Amino acid sequence: MLGLFGLGSLGFDIPILRQIVGFIFITFVPGVLILRILRVHNVGIIESLLYSVGLGIAFVMFCGAAVNFLLPLLGISQPISAVPLMVTFSIFMLILMLAAYIRDRDFQAPIPINMGKLFSPTLLLLILLPILAALGGYLVNYYQNNILLFVLILAIAAIVGIAAFGKFISEKIYPFAIIMIGSALLWHITLSSSWLSGGDIHMEYYFQNLVLQSGWWNATIPNNVNGTLSIVMLMPIYSLLLNIDPVWVFNLIHPVIFALVPLALFYIYREQIGSKRAFLSAFFFMSVFTFFAIMTQAARQEIAELFFALLILLLIDRKLARRQKTTLAIVFSLALVVSHYAVGYIALASLIGAWILLLLMKSKARIIWQWLTNKFGGLPQDIIADRALPTKNMALIIGIFLVFALLWYGGIAGGSALKTIIGIGQEQAAAPGLIEPTARESLISTALGLDFMSASALGKAWRIFQYITELFIIIGFIRLLLKPKGFRAEYTALSMMFALVLFLCIILPRFSYYWDAIRFYHVALFFLSPLFILGGETTCGGISRLFRRSSLRGSLNHSSAYLSLVTIAIIIPSFLFHTGFIFEVSGSNLGTSTNIYDQPWTRALSGYRIDTAIFNQEEAAAIRYLSKIVDDKTPIYADEYGFILLYEQFPKEQVYVINSSGEVPDDAYIFLRTRNIRNKEIAIAELQGVQREVIHLSIDSLPALSQRLENGPLIYENGAAQIVAPR
Repeated sequence: MLGLFGLGSLGFDIPILRQIVGFIFITFVPGVLILRILRVHNVGIIESLLYSVGLGIAFVMFCGAAVNFLLPLLGISQPISAVPLMVTFSIFMLILMLAAYIRDRDFQAPIPINMGKLFSPTLLLLILLPILAALGGYLVNYYQNNILLFVLILAIAAIVGIAAFGKFISEKIYPFAIIMIGSALLWHITLSSSWLSGGDIHMEYYFQNLVLQSGWWNATIPNNVNGTLSIVMLMPIYSLLLNIDPVWVFNLIHPVIFALVPLALFYIYREQIGSKRAFLSAFFFMSVFTFFAIMTQAARQEIAELFFALLILLLIDRKLARRQKTTLAIVFSLALVVSHYAVGYIALASLIGAWILLLLMKSKARIIWQWLTNKFGGLPQDIIADRALPTKNMALIIGIFLVFALLWYGGIAGGSALKTIIGIGQEQAAAPGLIEPTARESLISTALGLDFMSASALGKAWRIFQYITELFIIIGFIRLLLKPKGFRAEYTALSMMFALVLFLCIILPRFSYYWDAIRFYHVALFFLSPLFILGGETTCGGISRLFRRSSLRGSLNHSSAYLSLVTIAIIIPSFLFHTGFIFEVSGSNLGTSTNIYDQPWTRALSGYRIDTAIFNQEEAAAIRYLSKIVDDKTPIYADEYGFILLYEQFPKEQVYVINSSGEVPDDAYIFLRTRNIRNKEIAIAELQGVQREVIHLSIDSLPALSQRLENGPLIYENGAAQIVAPR
């Protein structure tokens, strides 16, 4: 790494090699050394990989923050720049190496590698999936041709379908298959645009860019994003040490890291329900569009979810010593706090609730639950197992988690994150009554079946699959309560907590609005995905018993057949809907209103014909030009999607959205993106309570805006974007 960095400083940068070596240097090496310092040996290769990445990322974030505050005391005014970072990280790494040698120099564990298996047809085919995603994204980006992405989605569906029958993919290859499928699903979204696309990611780009431009992190700027080290430390450090554009860090590197989340979940599930069920549960988690279509818009949440998954893995682990588990859990909980405030709050609340439930499980109060479960095998036996984490250790972890969260959220970025949660509490207390129709998001109504009749034919079909999914999860949850044997007590308690979270999203007005119902559901699937599989299996078993004398009995008489049926009949069709495959193949459209979510679509497959937050390099260039000529007080206006891109270069307080009146102040700039120019229309968002609807209005139908554009001087135009100056 030092050699490649030195050559790059002399003008002889070696592309690709520096990025690969730098990624390993930053992401894996610190974590491997810390594991050796802690003498963590009795875990498998993949678990070691997961813990190493988590520790490596935490090391980079916290060391970067230390460098940011300490080096200025030594007279280095730009600590977050290439040379200071390389020097200090090398020193830190040498210290870790010395500590690892002193602590663990006598340990030896040769790892046998069968080179023949590395070139098996199965592995080679799986490796093709992310390659196909990259090539398909290129075709979409430059030629608006999505044929390769169709092939990718069908290939993934076919591989999972065959694997459900126990063919082609052996249990030993499940982890590799999850990594390849996860990376392909994420890349097929992120690489389908030449620039950053989506929502939160543009504000994340703005704050990491502030650090890159100034060479230090100003921790006093009052914004939630500015208080996340996953953005203001991790992103600039990757960009500087790998010599890579930040856009590629977002679009290429972050998806690879986030693909480790379903891998961690696979190991969590496998410890409790076996490999095949765990594989299908992990795929079900990835198949829901939130994983690849929403999470790719929020890099900081991707990092936070990795730490949350690792924290859960530690809680259900029975191999590590208690001291090792406690130490790692504290590190991951602290890293979770500084990665994303919403996930941090949810994780903290769920852990507190789970801890209380564990205390009840160990107390005399469990006699009622034990009575209910006696017929089905009784309670989990590992509540007091030797390797289980004692409740006092869990209390210690939660206590440190809570104190650090309050200190960080209350002190960094002007206490913005703490003020946010206090404000949410006050708004929730003043929320309208339970029956207010617009007090819940539209997707809540969709989940409850309230908009079934207003949906299209395909929209109804998608809803039916979702209702079956919900039914299976409920049946699986009931099975968990009545037959918890085999599940870890900690996992059971956390599943109860997140079932409660989803229930609150339904009954409490405005509750889901603060973070989006689909994000709550996504995080809840950390625990509910296996319950979907178990619920489907239980349902098939019940149907089989009802038809004992029919021909179904011969095909539905064992668990493997049930899993295969659930995969082919439910998971794969639902996956095709969630990827937008059905939407695009059928030529569906959004209709006249986006208030009703008819069926899923993605910007990768349908972005060429559906207006959404997809941007190109020409539009980004226009924003960069505007940032050089506008002071920090002049307002800038754009339509509902255009203002999102403005967040890359301007603070939130300076950016405004054009409303349905079309009126723009004379002293303001106006940014027009490609679709505004070509279609002569703007996107407008209308709110009814917490329900949001995006409509498109012709510029000619808005006299105030039309006149403003005609009279204002056009100061920038590159064929795909325009900037109109104040009059």
